Amino acid sequence: MKIRIILYLSLMGILWACYKKESDPLPITPELNYFLEIAFGNEFGEPYQAIRKWENNLKVYLPETQYTELNGELDKIIQEINTLSKSIKISKVESETEANFIIYFGSGTSYASTYEPNASSLVASNWGLFYIYWNNQYKIYKGSMYVDVTRATESNCQKHLLREELTQALGLMNDSYQSETSIFYQRWTCYPAYNELDKQVIQSFLSSKIQAGMTKTEVINIWQGI
Repeated sequence: MKIRIILYLSLMGILWACYKKESDPLPITPELNYFLEIAFGNEFGEPYQAIRKWENNLKVYLPETQYTELNGELDKIIQEINTLSKSIKISKVESETEANFIIYFGSGTSYASTYEPNASSLVASNWGLFYIYWNNQYKIYKGSMYVDVTRATESNCQKHLLREELTQALGLMNDSYQSETSIFYQRWTCYPAYNELDKQVIQSFLSSKIQAGMTKTEVINIWQGI
């Protein structure tokens, strides 16, 4: 009887250990931690509690078309984002009435006075800026951005600002100190390309599995495949 009891208790211990291992949450990887920082953080305030994301395709209008190099860079960025995205796509349109997103190349004051008065208090300290609107379901439905070509005169700096602000306007709204070559890097840089971590963040965010309104817990579960 004593042997049987010991054997029974040993088996219970093995089963409990297996159950505990299976029910423990998976660790948050550095890649997931970076994604959560970018997708739920807020550069100008408290972190968000839910994902903000476009439900419809972005239709981009450029009122200033004389900046040939920046226009060409925009085409490149759009192609890269569309390749990474499994949900929304970005395209240019010929008139402002067709657009739900405006990209302005010019001074901050001109951008604020002409396209986004709500950004007037922010443009003095930001050489690039995006401003977006979402509904009560956290679905982004319109927005705009600008690159201040009067202050940021170096070509790679302009390209970096264009890439950063357009990417963040997708709903990836925070900056980070984690990666110096990232388009989301907090400090000033002029690196005009995505690094591999950026591509992973964008691809994950623009998958069909990540939806507007999702909480951090829901996103973690999807990322980890639960």
